[in-house]
Amino acid sequence: MAKHIIATPRRLPDALAGMLKMKYDVREPEGATIWGEGMSGADEFAALADGADAIFATAFDELDAGVIAALPASVKFIASIGVGVDHIDLEAASARAIAVSNTPEVTTDCLADATIGLIIAACRRFREGLDIAKTGEGRGMLTPDSWGQRVTGRTLGIIGMGNVGRAVAKRAQGFDLNIIYTTPRPTPEIDQAFNARAVGFEELIKTADIISLHCPLKEETRHLINGDVLAQMKPSAVIINISRGPVIDETALIEALKSKRIFAAGLDVFETEPGEIRQELRDLPNVFCLPHIASATWESRAAMAQRLLANIDAFFETGAPIDQVI
Repeated sequence: MAKHIIATPRRLPDALAGMLKMKYDVREPEGATIWGEGMSGADEFAALADGADAIFATAFDELDAGVIAALPASVKFIASIGVGVDHIDLEAASARAIAVSNTPEVTTDCLADATIGLIIAACRRFREGLDIAKTGEGRGMLTPDSWGQRVTGRTLGIIGMGNVGRAVAKRAQGFDLNIIYTTPRPTPEIDQAFNARAVGFEELIKTADIISLHCPLKEETRHLINGDVLAQMKPSAVIINISRGPVIDETALIEALKSKRIFAAGLDVFETEPGEIRQELRDLPNVFCLPHIASATWESRAAMAQRLLANIDAFFETGAPIDQVI
């Protein structure tokens, strides 16, 4: 029996490629570096995918309406690795009856760990401390204007109380943080489990000392944090983002940080991805930046690969992936 064909717009790491090739015929672009830029356009990828049953994609592969329209009729499934699916035009995929899956839950613990790390780094001004340490100075930040903020006992506002938001709330209890949250479906069970309180978006923005974003990128969440919202935050507020870069209007954030309208930010995702982080943003001493590595652990990446394979297996065996988005 002929193997099902899976096309990918980029060359895969050897371990992942090996897993897939044990069961499937995997087509990768020639000459592309691992996880580097692969296909140059929709038509080129469509040619590679000719006859393929499914395609594999990462968060950095923009499968917009044009790319999906160009796909051959044989493609019935898009297997995406990662939690977010904002890189896929779901409406266009649905119109062509193409199923889409992601790999949720398996990265939850590492994402929550990274969130807590960013909270500590931003509140305690670790970016500035690191810069001083690089000069060889062993006793810097001795004056009050260079001191950070204590994390313990502050109010944490979580925007989006899904798997990751709840995992962050669980860890936050260890810091005796007062937890408030906003989510489309608050429940008494969440309140009880995390000693938390559901509030409206405006109340959260105005009262939280630390605001952590864990919402998906949708039209209604794009620039959710904008100039007007930043103006309502406490001057001592710290904002954390490991969700998606465009949830924050970075131009407005830069201005708020430069003018000390808010205290600091800890960011793992950026509005300009997959391009470079804005120079003005990474130069600010009150921003602690990570290069989208919240899920970059051996454990998370292995679990993501296994979940991806499980979704592909399920689709070809039953007609539906385990983690079906549409």
